[in-house]
Amino acid sequence: MLENIIYSAKVIRAKFVSDRRYLTKRFIAKLGYTPNFDQPKSFNEKVTARMIYERAPLHTKLADKFAVREMLAEKICCSHFVPLIGVYKCFEEIDFNQLPNKFVLKCNHDSGSAIVCNDKAQFDIKKAQHKLNHHLKQNMYFRKREWHYKDIVPLILAEQHIDLFVDQDNKLTITTCRVHCFEGQPRYIEVDVQDSQGVDYSNMYDTSWVLQPFTVDLKSNTPSCLARPQKLNKMLQLSEDLCFKYGYSRIDFLLSQDDVFFSEITLTPNAGRMVITPSEWDEKLGALWLTD
Repeated sequence: MLENIIYSAKVIRAKFVSDRRYLTKRFIAKLGYTPNFDQPKSFNEKVTARMIYERAPLHTKLADKFAVREMLAEKICCSHFVPLIGVYKCFEEIDFNQLPNKFVLKCNHDSGSAIVCNDKAQFDIKKAQHKLNHHLKQNMYFRKREWHYKDIVPLILAEQHIDLFVDQDNKLTITTCRVHCFEGQPRYIEVDVQDSQGVDYSNMYDTSWVLQPFTVDLKSNTPSCLARPQKLNKMLQLSEDLCFKYGYSRIDFLLSQDDVFFSEITLTPNAGRMVITPSEWDEKLGALWLTD
């Protein structure tokens, strides 16, 4: 109920408060400095300027987790997509008898809606229905003012569950790799890691797998060295193939024991409010972003 009230307030606010004013206020509150969106220099300023000024239809297609598959099919082999089991306009269309024992349900138009099923016999269908119906009713634009999400038609996707922890003897397991591309080239790899106790870490590497002296979102580095992934070069090549030669884009992947799976393309990470530590790296990353 509270979430619905907060969302309704955001929808009403959007009618009276411009994107620029809203984003400026949120930017200052999160990052602690006054942005210049007309002559942006820092990475976060440039991300937010993209949110304010750019209205490219292509960005909407790239943000749509279903439509992007068709767009990218000409660029990469279909084996690098997480296998799609079904697409549904509403929860009631899902035939759980047809789903495998393990699967993932998520919406195509937002973030935070994913539900992982590790055992169908233990799956709480009612809880999943409540969560997905809640997300289907929301437009992500109103949550963070990211325009490219506004016109996506909401759907539910059922995907194969990629078990990243199977046959893993390591104390540290890579859960997601986010490749930050500038001017059409992979430059940094943000690696999310989980240990055997469920504690999350994040490391930032260059393309040679050298640990970098900055972090994002106040996450700590892993307590020990992380081995270079066997599929690193393949992931970097896929990133270059998929980045559309934009001034900036982030290509996210899942790394299993056997392969690299495309996850999503992100054009406005953290809605332009990514905490980068130390803070001077905000401008250093911004300097790599020359065009758009």
